[in-house]
Amino acid sequence: MVWIALAGGLAVIGVIVWSFGRDASRAEEAPPERPPRGWAAGLGEDARVAFLEGLRAYQDKGGPHHLREDHGLLAVHDPPRLVSLHLLADRFAARGPEGLHDPEETVRALVTACVTTEQPGVLHLRPGWLGSGEVDGMDRRAFVEAVREIVCPDGAEGVAGRFADESAGSLAVTLAAEGGDAGNTLLLDLARVLDRYEKLRAERPGMPARALLRDVLFRLLAEDGPGLTWTEPPAERHRAALLAAGQPPTERRPAS
Repeated sequence: MVWIALAGGLAVIGVIVWSFGRDASRAEEAPPERPPRGWAAGLGEDARVAFLEGLRAYQDKGGPHHLREDHGLLAVHDPPRLVSLHLLADRFAARGPEGLHDPEETVRALVTACVTTEQPGVLHLRPGWLGSGEVDGMDRRAFVEAVREIVCPDGAEGVAGRFADESAGSLAVTLAAEGGDAGNTLLLDLARVLDRYEKLRAERPGMPARALLRDVLFRLLAEDGPGLTWTEPPAERHRAALLAAGQPPTERRPAS
């Protein structure tokens, strides 16, 4: 009986050792977790968790917002603002242990600063832009669609995503990463596009509407003037990609 019990015990130990070895082997074979890219790349695991917790808690005290992680963007609804997650994450990381200790208050302070002051990576929008009026026969929805078609027409190369908010008056266009170059998101304030359009219309009363709007948008993209920002400082290829995408089909150069 002693030998039987001993043999049974050895068998159990053998199964445990085999199971442990199998699990360890699987762990070695499993591909390593990919490091975060985009806006979260500068945050460690604990900091990413704390940062997202702070963003979710912000809605309870700071007001409604929409987190668009795929665009690297936080859209605040009241007052209407677009805020780069890259900017917020970098500033959260700079707070160090303070952010980990009290992520809710840290994020609230960071977002409040962005809501108060427009800066690179932060776009302040105009409530009630255009309203129920029209410009050159385009109501608000038609104007938004015309801008979208020029900046990022269907099938535009390198565009990873886009969304327009008609009521807030904004357009966001995300460019895909390319090689070692990260992606980026363009943010447009359509109220200020409209201001430029109406000013140029006064100077060129006979110019076709779409040609006039294309001229306005191309100037804005080239100048990086008020009403336009990026979620990260743009590389030259980001601006060039959108300028190329907005060209009429007969004017686009073939990709090299």
